[in-house]
Amino acid sequence: MFYFSIAGAWETTQMVEKLRKELCAEQVLFCTNVCGGEAFTREAFCNTNTLGSKCQCSNGAEAAIRRYQWPVFQRVCEAQRAECRLGCEHVNVANGDKSACFNSCDARMACGTDRAPELKVMVQGYDDPTTGSPKPQIKITSNNTAAADSSNGAKDSNDKAKKDEKSGSKKKGNPLPTGTSAASSSAASALSAAVLALAVGSSLI
Repeated sequence: MFYFSIAGAWETTQMVEKLRKELCAEQVLFCTNVCGGEAFTREAFCNTNTLGSKCQCSNGAEAAIRRYQWPVFQRVCEAQRAECRLGCEHVNVANGDKSACFNSCDARMACGTDRAPELKVMVQGYDDPTTGSPKPQIKITSNNTAAADSSNGAKDSNDKAKKDEKSGSKKKGNPLPTGTSAASSSAASALSAAVLALAVGSSLI
């Protein structure tokens, strides 16, 4: 079974700096053209680190541009879709599920259409944060879990061995008290002396 979800965060800084600079230059030029020239461009910027952009025209011409038509939006959306599809190639995604995974990425990241996702790339402040990236959720069995299970198994075995060792000690019985052993030894010595004396006496008669 395959699970789809919006998980993780794709940062625009994953793009190489050269590409981000080129994209920002394209974005600012696009804004200027939309406004009808620099004379009508009130504010136009693009942060090369986050790709956060703003376009404001004195004549309000920017309002006619749909969100997915901005160059930064298109490129970020396409990059996110590519990463989403790359996740479908994961070893834990069954071959029978890969097609559904690809289709899900394309449907959710329909760049260049009215169904394009709500990506945050157009901002008000130059340093405002931008959007993250939707990714398919992949069920991964952690090796740490297996290691923990193995560790617990070894611990249980050691505990059992210790219990068996204690149980064996109890079955052997406790040694006699020191005093009892000494008394028995003295009685045996006295008996031997008495027998010897009796034998000597008999031989003298």
